[in-house]
Amino acid sequence: MLKRTSFTDRTSGLPILAIGCEGHDTAHHYMTAMTWLSDSRHLIVHTDIDRQTLTGNVARVDSETEKVQVLEEGLTWGRGVVSCDDVLYLFDKNELYAIDAWSGERRTICLLESNCTFMGPLSITNNGKMLGVYWQEHQFKSSEPALRETYWVIGTVNTESGEIREAIRPGFAEPYPIANHAMINPVDPDLLFYSHEGATEHIPDRLWTVDARTGAARNIFSQKKDEYGQHVEYVGHEIWAFDGSGLYFVKYPHSPDQPSGVLFVDQHGEQHEFINGDYKYWHVGISPDGRYAVADTQEPGISKIVLIDIETRHSKLLCELPCRGVHPGHPHPSFSPDSRKITFTFSDAHDVLWVGIMDIHDCNY
Repeated sequence: MLKRTSFTDRTSGLPILAIGCEGHDTAHHYMTAMTWLSDSRHLIVHTDIDRQTLTGNVARVDSETEKVQVLEEGLTWGRGVVSCDDVLYLFDKNELYAIDAWSGERRTICLLESNCTFMGPLSITNNGKMLGVYWQEHQFKSSEPALRETYWVIGTVNTESGEIREAIRPGFAEPYPIANHAMINPVDPDLLFYSHEGATEHIPDRLWTVDARTGAARNIFSQKKDEYGQHVEYVGHEIWAFDGSGLYFVKYPHSPDQPSGVLFVDQHGEQHEFINGDYKYWHVGISPDGRYAVADTQEPGISKIVLIDIETRHSKLLCELPCRGVHPGHPHPSFSPDSRKITFTFSDAHDVLWVGIMDIHDCNY
């Protein structure tokens, strides 16, 4: 059973509310997928997560009273996103479906062909009308599994009609053919982001956008190269600004080119700027009001959660907590709809995962 507990971070002295279950892992959504309901009081968590299969139960929990409603059982972590009207969108294999976060009513939105599989996380526009999705499509040239061809497809799904629109099949070459992290622009349903996935030191063209109307794709961040033609900026973990103006992302600390930190690039790829590099950042989340970023770090056994004022570029350490270092134990910090609360996943002293919540009004920042 989920419960609430509170403690004070030893490093910052700031209060943290924790939601979880003794002896069983609990995590929130990936930082690009809203985990809170519109009241910024209730949130969706994944709990009773099996460490081998990453399957568990999806529940709505009241952050003030511990009241819980299980909405789905036996689902793999990392699939959900909450809309502005409190609908939880999930997928299972080739089915994309919706659950009303209050009534629990479930309805199928659409089905891909049987040789296709949705991948996560999902993304959604600010008005809740269009989902950004991506999927794998397997084409069998013969009965031999080795002759199967896999395509990565970026597209959209209309949440009302269930219409599936394919935007692009990027077709990246081996050994890094994967296109993923598809995210729809929050205000423009015809513009999608996707990433060229792979070992960052081998990916010189990570950030892409595509116009779903025309299929025109653009590499929006030109990663620096050295005199020998080797790229020296290792980047990833992108997220749209809520106003759709561009994307925030992380230039990883092991990049040969320094400084590293949180960056922003406009949606056209015409301008980019350095935001903050005070810590060795890993993931970044953005507040809906556009005022703050929150980032985590990847360090041996721990992760720092850092609040960044986007206007002043100043940072404040919020906490330093144990971190498992593998999914779903990454912190993936993100904000509530009212831009007031920060949510992240952390490990306790027994390596059990909990969801941490901090109110930035308590941070004197």
